[in-house]
Amino acid sequence: MTAEQATEETHLDRLEKEFLATPNVETLLELYRALDAELKDHLLAAILDKVRPIQHRVTLIQADATPELLEVLARDPHHEVRSVVASHPNISQEVCLRLGEDMNDEVRLALRKNPNCHPLIQAALFVQEKGPLGDPAVAELLIEMSWMARALEYAPEDLVELVEEWTGLRPLQIPDMTVEQARLLYDVLLAKLGKGKMPRKPRKQSKKKGRK
Repeated sequence: MTAEQATEETHLDRLEKEFLATPNVETLLELYRALDAELKDHLLAAILDKVRPIQHRVTLIQADATPELLEVLARDPHHEVRSVVASHPNISQEVCLRLGEDMNDEVRLALRKNPNCHPLIQAALFVQEKGPLGDPAVAELLIEMSWMARALEYAPEDLVELVEEWTGLRPLQIPDMTVEQARLLYDVLLAKLGKGKMPRKPRKQSKKKGRK
């Protein structure tokens, strides 16, 4: 162990003790930034779990909580904390992507109801909630496309425009996307990532009389 590593470990130990003694946002963020990226999820969850009762962790989430703080607490091992994060208006795309694959129903429901949720993640959660009536392949593709859009640095409004351009679906209609439409959009994003050929855009179908 080098002297530099020993100093770093001492610094982390000090931050952890300080946070556990008096849980506060400033120390938590400093601790989060100091943790090794590869071990961040595991170590942070273990540290947060030491703060009892759980309500002490919930109270860290104020109305003006920053996206960075929400990213930290999205890693909390208890679903009650993650549910509060999932419903927060300052939620980031990073948190949506993380919590969109959360195993807890309450967390996913809170995220789906959040008007600031990532549009494709929100649609995927809608599809999953349909149960037997929903197509799991569509939900899976929507989640995969959310990660692809992140890699392309697409803003939510730009992504919604792309969906409408290629499928004709407006935001509230995205959960009704067919698997064929989902695969087409997947191929479009894949091409934009430079990993495939851009598909041919489907022709717009004329509306039949009597239909709105």
